[in-house]
Amino acid sequence: MAEVRHTRSHAIAGVAMGLGAVLVMLGTLFPMLRVSGGSVSATLWGAMGLQLDHGAVALAGSFRTYVVLTAVWAGLMGIALVLTQVRYVGPVWRVAALVGLSAAAFVAFVLWALVLDPITVVGRPTWFTGNAPLLVSGLRGATLEAGVGLWLLTVGCAVAVLAAFVPAFHTHRVIKTHNSARGLEPGWYPAPNSRRRTRYWDGEKWTVGA
Repeated sequence: MAEVRHTRSHAIAGVAMGLGAVLVMLGTLFPMLRVSGGSVSATLWGAMGLQLDHGAVALAGSFRTYVVLTAVWAGLMGIALVLTQVRYVGPVWRVAALVGLSAAAFVAFVLWALVLDPITVVGRPTWFTGNAPLLVSGLRGATLEAGVGLWLLTVGCAVAVLAAFVPAFHTHRVIKTHNSARGLEPGWYPAPNSRRRTRYWDGEKWTVGA
């Protein structure tokens, strides 16, 4: 007798989420922005958690650590997805990963807003209250472009977030067991692994459906 056992696998979602997390961490190693013109000092960039070095603006200090930790969290959730086969547990890891990734995604959003409309962004009193006037003045006439780090951060967040919505896929395994049903006439009988359900015996093997 052959019994078919079904399992659920989140491996695709987990691997893709891990890849996104790696891209986010890799992005922190490269400049987020390229700036030319303007008169924003390194001190003002530092007030925004950024570091200016010869026209290249990168994440600095605790701000960079914050983004890396969110990526590490998402990576761990990806590993958990790959390993889990328990029903209803996969969605827990997915939601946990999305909560962590929301922080890195917000950083990417703010940096892209700086690239597209820096004056409006730094002028928001809820974001840069104390340094807003100096930043607005310093960014007038400046040109900001997205750096390699920002592209990697954005792509990594997108890949990891989309991975959280990749559904689990079903696998089945045929297990050969003792042929206790040999000799039965074809028909519906209590399923071997669940007496509350029935399964059809075709005279040689149990059918997949129950």
